[in-house]
Amino acid sequence: MSLRDLQLKKSYDSDSDDILNEFFVPVLSESIRYERLAGFFSSTTLAITARGIIGLIQNGGTIKLICGAKLQREDIEAILEAQDNFTDIISRNAIHELENIRDLENEFIENHVKALAWMMSHRFLEIRIAVVKDENNRPLNYQEAVTKGIFHQKVGILRDDKGNILSFSGSDNETASGWIENIEEFKVFCSWDESQREYLIADINRFQKFWSGLGERTDILDIPDAVRNKFLEIAPHDINELDITKT
Repeated sequence: MSLRDLQLKKSYDSDSDDILNEFFVPVLSESIRYERLAGFFSSTTLAITARGIIGLIQNGGTIKLICGAKLQREDIEAILEAQDNFTDIISRNAIHELENIRDLENEFIENHVKALAWMMSHRFLEIRIAVVKDENNRPLNYQEAVTKGIFHQKVGILRDDKGNILSFSGSDNETASGWIENIEEFKVFCSWDESQREYLIADINRFQKFWSGLGERTDILDIPDAVRNKFLEIAPHDINELDITKT
């Protein structure tokens, strides 16, 4: 099979659709490459990015993931006063998220973060961090970035081994409440439908713009070594140790 063989809808709404089993599991089971522009770096964002990836893992597929840096007001002040730098602050915040996954009540989150850690340990996952800035080139803290709606749109691009491509984009809310309670809605665009190609190309270009560091109001950083090492530390030796089939 291929992405083209799937019976996909043009849009999904979690109020009426089972988006995990009707969309993510089928498309990732046929994919060998997954590119994702997600929300802000957190354990929940990572877990939701990983939903349905068991098929991608079985295909030996790869993920490229961009997350926004979740900076606090005091982080910005320390940076502007030259008391600290982006890399150290991003490392501390990200490592804190990864160290605390065992304290979460939701086993789904812990197992899916560990699945991404396993992918990173096997060089199947690459993560970059986006630092959002204002018109004066000043980094924004998390609250400011959320208020202005910057780097909050979600885009995903999937490719299979037959050359088929699809993208999805919309209002996925990648927070703890978003996973459990909020209504999620997104549109799907396919390369084999000529009427959708313009939208597909726009999604591809949007991801590539950020991945290449060409966004006008973002700086893109490779994931710091300290964060990479923390991923490697929590990665299981065997992916089969994890249950990543549950919602």
